[in-house]
Amino acid sequence: MDALIGRQPICDARQEVVGYELLYRSDDGVSARDVDGDQATANVTINALVDFGLDRLVGPQPAFVNLTRRFLLDRHWQSFPQDRVYLEILESVPEDDEVMAALHEAKDLGYRIALDDVVDPKHQASILALADVVKVDFPHLDRDGLARMVDDLARPGRRLLAEKVETPEQFDLCRGLGYDWFQGFFFCRPKILRRRRVPTDRLSLLRLLARMQEPDLDIHEAREIIERNVALSYQMLRVVNSAIYALPVAIESIQQAIVLLGLTRIRRYVALLLLSEIDDKPRELMQTALVRGRTCEMLAASNRLDTDSAFCVGLLSVLDALTDLPMDEALESIHLAPPLEGALRSREGRLGDLLRAIGHCEGTEAGKLPDGFTPREVVEAFFGATCWAREVLGELAGFLPTESSPRR
Repeated sequence: MDALIGRQPICDARQEVVGYELLYRSDDGVSARDVDGDQATANVTINALVDFGLDRLVGPQPAFVNLTRRFLLDRHWQSFPQDRVYLEILESVPEDDEVMAALHEAKDLGYRIALDDVVDPKHQASILALADVVKVDFPHLDRDGLARMVDDLARPGRRLLAEKVETPEQFDLCRGLGYDWFQGFFFCRPKILRRRRVPTDRLSLLRLLARMQEPDLDIHEAREIIERNVALSYQMLRVVNSAIYALPVAIESIQQAIVLLGLTRIRRYVALLLLSEIDDKPRELMQTALVRGRTCEMLAASNRLDTDSAFCVGLLSVLDALTDLPMDEALESIHLAPPLEGALRSREGRLGDLLRAIGHCEGTEAGKLPDGFTPREVVEAFFGATCWAREVLGELAGFLPTESSPRR
């Protein structure tokens, strides 16, 4: 039986990831709402601990794991390390004596408690008193209701989390009201602004990125593309002369770097360096782009698809968030090849299938996987790509701008 699991990031007010909720996923398209809750929780637990491992799933961040009453009373949550999880209590769990005894035991052992889908502070008040994280159900409250939640529930040591936040405007509202953490797809969604145009400098970078990914690019044109951007040339030479490659001789020209490292590797790092120049986006967005690119590349290799095009389509799947435009408008600015454009616009073709397969791991797609992909294949590629992206960002940390670093 194949293992399949999803995850959704939880961010702080700076849009930095502070944890991941682990989600039940099935290869037959059945959602957690349509299966027995105990079964869904057991499935997530086994997959997280046995098939993948928490380090591979969430890295150093904590995992949020939904608990049913039965799972709570049977103490299965003790399978998780105390410092790696939040025990997320569902809104359907009653406040009976057995439940409260189990929760007090968990707190005494050092586990942290999160309470899900809070709309009324009077509901599950006893559980609420133990909660380290309170997840407020954004869609069911107006602005005044959201503000009252802050007044009623905020206290030292507790995080208020606004969940199901879908747009940057909703994120700004909740952040302004005093919420600490946020969950939803807001950081991967565009800000819909009427007639907004992409700034010229950003547009030129994206066009460079698009051209660098095309398969007919040769060494001479690649050199010209990089050398036309002075900052990019400087960064590229710093990277190839760093300990990352440990080359026996110093590289003195872009052409020499391309010859020694090869176009495929150069494409990867040019893409990363170009993305790093888009300075008003969270680092998590860059990691998302890299994870998607690498996942698409790995799935393409095992399905006999063009790996360069696959990497490019995964990388550019965050184009809407990078440009603050709907995907259709963003694509009009950079003129990609038709197969890539069709995949990004409407998930067309086999490249589009790659993006839909990734959606199953990110929790944004429901239903069956596209034909030709197995759950295990997709999940292994996704989490392998996650580890790869962390390593790449770690290797290049000294060469990429930070939030406090001035932009040149």
